[in-house]
Amino acid sequence: MNRLHGRDHELRRAAEVLAGTRRSGGTGLLTVEGAPGIGKSTFLRAVAALARQQGYRVGSGSAEESSRMLPLTTLLSALRSGPEPLLSEGDFAELGGLYDRQPWLVERLADALAVPAAHGPVLVLLDDVQWSDQLSVVALRVVLGRLARQPVCWVLAGRPDPGGALDRVAGAARHLVTVSRLTLGPLDADAVEGLAREELGGEPDPALRRLLARAGGHPLLVSSLLAGWRPGPGGTDPAPAAAGAALPHQLILAVRHQLSTLPPGAVELLRTGSVLGRRFTLADVSEVTRQPAARLMAPLEEAVRAGLLHEDGDGVAFRHDLVRQAVHDDLPVSLRAAVHRDIAAVMTRQRRPAAHVAPHVLGQWPRSGAVAATPEERRAAADVLRAAAGEIARATPAAAADLLQRALDLLPPDSPERLDVGLEALTAAAAGLQVEAAAELGRTLLRGTTTAGDAARVWWHLARPLRALSADEELQRGTAQALAALPPGDDAASAPARLRLRAVHAQASSRGPDGAAAAEEARGVLQDALRLEDTAAAEAALVALAEAAAWQGRHHEALVPAREARLRHGGPPRSAEIAALTGLERYDEARALLAEAAEVHRSDAWETLPEHAWRRALLELYAGRTSLAQVEAEHLLRLGEDFEEFALYRAEAHCVLARIVGTRGDTATGRRHVEAARALLAPRNVWQRLTLHVVDGRLAEGAGDDRAAVAAFSRALDLRREHALLGAGPDYDSAPQIVRVALRAGAPALAEDAAANAAGYAERNPGVPGIQGIALHARALVDGDVDRLGEAVRVLATGPRVPVHSVAAGDLAALLAVARRRAEAVEAWRRASAALAAWGASTVIVDPRALALRPRDGRAEPAGGTRPVSGWGALTGAERRVAERAGRGGTNRSIAEELGVSPHTVSTHLRAVFGKLGINSRVQLAHVVATRPDAGELTRSRP
Repeated sequence: MNRLHGRDHELRRAAEVLAGTRRSGGTGLLTVEGAPGIGKSTFLRAVAALARQQGYRVGSGSAEESSRMLPLTTLLSALRSGPEPLLSEGDFAELGGLYDRQPWLVERLADALAVPAAHGPVLVLLDDVQWSDQLSVVALRVVLGRLARQPVCWVLAGRPDPGGALDRVAGAARHLVTVSRLTLGPLDADAVEGLAREELGGEPDPALRRLLARAGGHPLLVSSLLAGWRPGPGGTDPAPAAAGAALPHQLILAVRHQLSTLPPGAVELLRTGSVLGRRFTLADVSEVTRQPAARLMAPLEEAVRAGLLHEDGDGVAFRHDLVRQAVHDDLPVSLRAAVHRDIAAVMTRQRRPAAHVAPHVLGQWPRSGAVAATPEERRAAADVLRAAAGEIARATPAAAADLLQRALDLLPPDSPERLDVGLEALTAAAAGLQVEAAAELGRTLLRGTTTAGDAARVWWHLARPLRALSADEELQRGTAQALAALPPGDDAASAPARLRLRAVHAQASSRGPDGAAAAEEARGVLQDALRLEDTAAAEAALVALAEAAAWQGRHHEALVPAREARLRHGGPPRSAEIAALTGLERYDEARALLAEAAEVHRSDAWETLPEHAWRRALLELYAGRTSLAQVEAEHLLRLGEDFEEFALYRAEAHCVLARIVGTRGDTATGRRHVEAARALLAPRNVWQRLTLHVVDGRLAEGAGDDRAAVAAFSRALDLRREHALLGAGPDYDSAPQIVRVALRAGAPALAEDAAANAAGYAERNPGVPGIQGIALHARALVDGDVDRLGEAVRVLATGPRVPVHSVAAGDLAALLAVARRRAEAVEAWRRASAALAAWGASTVIVDPRALALRPRDGRAEPAGGTRPVSGWGALTGAERRVAERAGRGGTNRSIAEELGVSPHTVSTHLRAVFGKLGINSRVQLAHVVATRPDAGELTRSRP
């Protein structure tokens, strides 16, 4: 088929998408669905030709069923295609070091594709998307959004597959870019007639016309009829227009007919090739069939003459993958499995990567149906799948977990390797943040264990996913039972297992009311682990010590073991150390550790990405850098949308955003975030519920609903009491607000409880200005003590927590006014309002009585004013600093290093800059920056 027939309407739609992308300068997405052989590939070639006429640079590729396990192969087939690929050699080489860090890989891919897009429109075409590898689908979903303001048009084609790759990509993109969807149906009679005239070079005779009419408008079937195939006496049944992956019955008959006319050598060549893949080499067929390559030349010529194969570079390929599939599916199952087995054996002898061999191993062992095989054959197959999982685990741990599960299914029930394979699958699932799947697999493994030692191994690996799910009670109970099942403590053989179980039990107990006992247990484990030189158990014991102290709200005590774990055992900074530094208000040290943890060269950084984004958001919120806190929280939400594995901490992100907008007086938006957080609460996570109650109360106070605020704050304190929670929480930070609203609403007991809790927290953390000042502030409000509140303001001024200092200053102004110390009150309010404006807060968060002190002589209060919604004046200070440096040629990484923020923060700011300035590229940004009156100066202060 050389020319497109019967697709004028669809081609016009595609032309509109191309024109729209050029006109708007923003991304467009066109999905093309259709049954197998309906003409999707031909349609894509026509779209590519049309795009080139319009000045597009084009990259085209396709997915192959045999390459689904090879990360990013689908997308790279398009980006590296042609004499001038869209992705340069240098960019391609740089991606090689990022395969095990998906977020950074995708960001770098987007940056690289933005380079050609800055010089003109770009078209990326991908065919057979239903067979895309997992990483390519993830990259497509994310890159589409990242390049939403770049002139990049994406055309993706595939078979109907509800919930499959096409739907997932289009669903993720629909809120960010213009999405158009096409479905290719059967050709009409005129199109079939035109196709017949083109292929025959003349008019079809009446008999052929009658046959063509019965082909159901299926282009590939029409071509088969024109090539000489004729149906048998039973006639034909029209090809269903909406068929999914199923092949039209007539096509199978057509291919079967063509095979029947070929010599046996050509048939064997085609059958072997159909199992190898759409494209293959004669050398591979020679190896598999044990024939000299020279003997394959005649069969190849026959297959080419029959129109089933064509030459493709240094190999050969089926003229359409549907033809390959028809040959493949027509093979008897036993013969197909035998060919897969022979191919796997050849590839293994050739030392091909196991990930290339694995599809042929899986081809021998379909998921459904029993396959007769010896235990040795099953073990050998499982070994290949384990090796393949090891090759892809860092890039796509979830896919590795699937392979390991298949390996586990293959092993005989009595195989001694079953536990090892199961634990490898559990570890891969946990590494891919599929914690629920990992936990369920661990429970299944436990049910199959026969010895106490095996159960101990499973509990050790189960600790990570169960703790991520806050299933501490299950972990504590299970490890206690496993310890009881082990031989006595003086048994040397079981000593290592006992030690690790004790370490996990200490970790499980550290986050609860038995913190002191957990710490004592952890100290014993640490001592024994150092003696036995078990570094993993020693590290677990140190983490348990740090978490036990943190749960008791003792940040000084938490920092020591957390830091020792990092210094003694290496690896990335632990969250426990970052949390302790944040609690101690040593924000610069915490920022440095977060930056170290996020370094691109750290292959383990992506696993902690969601939690660290949340901790950055909290830190910046405490410091009053609310624009950065908002960026981090929004980034965390976007991570959950872009990467299914990163759906953790979304409830926390919404709570941070609710607090930020609440301080600005936007209670309606805050409420929406609260409801979103409520829908995402984890069943066992007490801290999420406590945080939500506090945020609920603060928003209610901002809206003037003291009764609702008291109810929410009471729920928070009741929860703390019920679970004996002593660790850091938003109710401690909000103690002055709780006291204030409780006193107004006639709830003195609530006020007293909040002040007492803050005082106890301060006693456990001496020398921390914010914690001490908040406690003084809360007690001063309970007692109406102006002097104590003045002391609180002075203490808070020595620390980095700008928000709590400004609130205390505002409350001081109110108390001074009540005490009729007007001059002092006015001066205090002047300072308080300036402090509030400095971090963008509204006066709704301070005592309303202070508002009467506002100037009445027409002078403006120090405030940021209303920022325009577009143009340079719409940029925040942080956005302006990033824009200036990017406009002068800075990369995301260099800007991040100069400003002391993360590269993804820079990326987020740039997207906001592009939107507010109405531009699409760094080239345009450079022009904007260069033409500004202050173009010679850079804003120096940090965001």
